[in-house]
Amino acid sequence: MLHAIPFHAVDPRVQPFFAEGSKVAYDRLPTDRERRLPSRPEAGRSIAVQGADGGEIRVRIASSRESFAQAFRMIAGSYQARGYESPSPRPYRFTPYHVLPGTITVVAEREGRVVATMSQVPDTSLLGLPMERIYGWEIDQLRSQGLRLAEITSLADRDLSHREFLRVFGAMSRLTCQHHHREGGDSWVITVHPRHRDYYRKVLGFISIGAPRSYPSVRHHPAEGFLVDEDLMRANAPRKHREIFGEPLPDEVLDAPPREAGHVPYFAGRSTQADPEALLRIGREVGSSGAPPRWQEWAEPGPTPANREHRAAPCGS
Repeated sequence: MLHAIPFHAVDPRVQPFFAEGSKVAYDRLPTDRERRLPSRPEAGRSIAVQGADGGEIRVRIASSRESFAQAFRMIAGSYQARGYESPSPRPYRFTPYHVLPGTITVVAEREGRVVATMSQVPDTSLLGLPMERIYGWEIDQLRSQGLRLAEITSLADRDLSHREFLRVFGAMSRLTCQHHHREGGDSWVITVHPRHRDYYRKVLGFISIGAPRSYPSVRHHPAEGFLVDEDLMRANAPRKHREIFGEPLPDEVLDAPPREAGHVPYFAGRSTQADPEALLRIGREVGSSGAPPRWQEWAEPGPTPANREHRAAPCGS
């Protein structure tokens, strides 16, 4: 069952760029030997989901090839079942934004099986954000106000009751938000189907940044863009703010483990979203530039909270 999917854009304008920093070259597809390399056990620590009905569920930042493969395959299957993606012989919804070293893919696992996932994409000068394909002006306005943005994307789940999903989604949100905050970010954007707007506004404290629009990256289904930061969440959804930010997670949970060697070539050759060579070219670009978050490139610090009081006004609310 799929819940409240944030849509994820793949803009053809950015596909000639991309990368990631493993020891394997990004200008070719993996060799037969590299394809046979075993995945190492998942690194790093995880957090338990309280109140899971069907057995313990733990949430972590993915690092092993197996965890990524399960997550990307589940996203592709879910999107295709909903008509958001065309059927493909390739198994994984692996996009240019998933190659960025700052993008994290969070997985919820039950007995080694991924049952939910979401990704968080930092705003970079190299690729920008997925939703800019339909909210380009609005995102530029938010940047001009000094917001340090990340986009939540690629949310999917399977075999979870509604109650379990809400608890898993809360745990994944806690990890992604605290990770972004620790990396220097302060705001989150998302696109969702308009039928889910009330949940994101009332439960999570998001505000709309524009009217719903046709989204080419999900086969022209409608999508609506939303924004939240810690102040908005505290004011509009104080209970959720306490749940996400009330207790800091330890560094070992928030640290993104290194990806396995050959990560990008492996998934580039199996992506439903882009030509493998285009992904590898982007990989080389990221490998040379590092593709840091945009705010790390700014010469001057962003606005203080005091002069950001009406930061969302140009985009509507």
